[in-house]
Amino acid sequence: MKRVLFRRILLLYLIVAPVLLIALELYLSSVIKNNYISKLKENLLIQTRLIAEQIPLSFTSNLDDFCKRYKEKTGSRITIIDNTGHVVGDSDEPSEKMENHLDRPEIKEASVNNIGSAIRFSKTIQKDFFYLAVTLDNADSGFLRLSVPLHDLKQAISDMRRRVAVVSLIALLSAILVGLFQTGKITKSIEEIAKFSREIKSGNFKARLFLKEKGEISELAKNINDMAQELKTMLEHSQEERHKMEEILRNMSDGLMLIDTKGKIVLCNSAVKNFFGIELDMEGKPLIETLRSVELINILSETIRNKEIMAKEIEVTHPRQLCLLATAIPFYYPPEDEKISGIILSLHDITRLKQLEDVRKDFVANVSHEIKTPITAIKGFAETLLEGAMNDRENAYKFLQTIKNHSERLNSLVDDLLTLSSIEIGDIKIEKMNVNLDDVIDTVFTTLRDKASTKGIYLKKDIPEGLQEIKADRNRLIQILLNLVDNGIKFTETGGITVRARGTKDEGRETRDECVLHPSAAVVHRPLFIEISIEDTGIGVPKKDLPRLGERFYRVDRARSRELGGTGLGLALVKHLVKAHEWEMQIESTQGKGTKVKIIIPSVTKN
Repeated sequence: MKRVLFRRILLLYLIVAPVLLIALELYLSSVIKNNYISKLKENLLIQTRLIAEQIPLSFTSNLDDFCKRYKEKTGSRITIIDNTGHVVGDSDEPSEKMENHLDRPEIKEASVNNIGSAIRFSKTIQKDFFYLAVTLDNADSGFLRLSVPLHDLKQAISDMRRRVAVVSLIALLSAILVGLFQTGKITKSIEEIAKFSREIKSGNFKARLFLKEKGEISELAKNINDMAQELKTMLEHSQEERHKMEEILRNMSDGLMLIDTKGKIVLCNSAVKNFFGIELDMEGKPLIETLRSVELINILSETIRNKEIMAKEIEVTHPRQLCLLATAIPFYYPPEDEKISGIILSLHDITRLKQLEDVRKDFVANVSHEIKTPITAIKGFAETLLEGAMNDRENAYKFLQTIKNHSERLNSLVDDLLTLSSIEIGDIKIEKMNVNLDDVIDTVFTTLRDKASTKGIYLKKDIPEGLQEIKADRNRLIQILLNLVDNGIKFTETGGITVRARGTKDEGRETRDECVLHPSAAVVHRPLFIEISIEDTGIGVPKKDLPRLGERFYRVDRARSRELGGTGLGLALVKHLVKAHEWEMQIESTQGKGTKVKIIIPSVTKN
């Protein structure tokens, strides 16, 4: 039956073939050309889809090298054109020398139908070419054009005319059957590749592409799978590096901001928010609206104008007083670009350094002043004696007594400085032992009782029986209390000084519910802390001066302190000795009512 069918077909072809040969020869040229162009258009369209996925999203640079690289893979001339018709990349000619292509037929058709084609003579290459153009879906909405010469088509038509009498029917049937079969397989493979690409685009990197086809399509599927895996690895690595960078920026002690040339904050770490007391998100907002710092705006303006690194100290008053070193560094992206892309602004807290610098300046000035006064007096009175006052016994005695007083003052000043220095460098060791607090206070009062009696003020102690013993260096504790009580005597005109001891549960907070401290109790509950307070009824200290008490040579009333023989180092010594004991000192004062100095001491036993 197959043979009958075959004979019928063969007979039919033997009858029809001579009739059709003449018409076929004339018609076949057109058919071959159209078929060739159709297949060529289909293949070029596939190439454009693959190439379009690799084109950068924005035409920011010359794409000639990109086009040349893909011409080596496809064999087609590749041209990339922006939406204005300007050629931004070409595989055969320098793009900057090519004329505007917006009026090309294939470009006009593509701008309307997304795909355009044309056959025409190329003035650049001097050959007939088939052109296929498609629109791009990137940010610049340009065109991708592929073109191939048609000299192979003419040769194919000539060969076909010579062979048409023998193989026209077989070639036609074979071409149709093979073409349909191969086209179906290729189309199916392309559909699977397109589906896979959509999965990757949606972020599903676990998807894989499996094709039954062998050869180039199988190789293409393998390369796409490898590319997807590599892309997944790169994205994971990129996210990991980004998270690391975010953690570094977030935990930096220095403030860091990235600001564009329009003044908008692109990046900001938490240190900047802490410096300026800001809780809201600052990124994407103008700097002038978030920080409202004229100094920072000026620094940024100067950096953009001069294209140089600028550094300047700025003051911050809210939420706390700070001194910040602001450094503005211009950056360029890409690096070879001469136009500034933005500013990197770093803020370094130098408040402590400024405070130390001020203390150093004050220290040098005060030491110089304190030493100069007694030295000047000693020199003046010595010169007076040498010039003849030595013979005046009455005045000579007074002058010598003055010289002695100033020398003692100078010696006291040097001793205090040496003591402070020894404490700071650790030469003076604190040897704690059980010390009777009541006995120490009696020793201090015995030393200063005459001085207090002369001014008509009282010295009083209030020490509960259960708090008489503490851990301390006895000599240094006497020195601490001696300085504090002596200060109280100096600045108290009426009333007196009271030294108290209290148990506390919280550091620096007196207990209101009394602790059981009676010796006869079965269980003795010790307080967590012992608070020793030295209270006077003197002139007090203004509130603004309280933070500076304890600085070397700092005195609220300089004239009166100097008149009373103070060097301004007493509280500084107390502060350092308390710190050396690992205790805490707090000062409270009301001007005109008196001052209370509290020393907070951890208890010997907590329970």
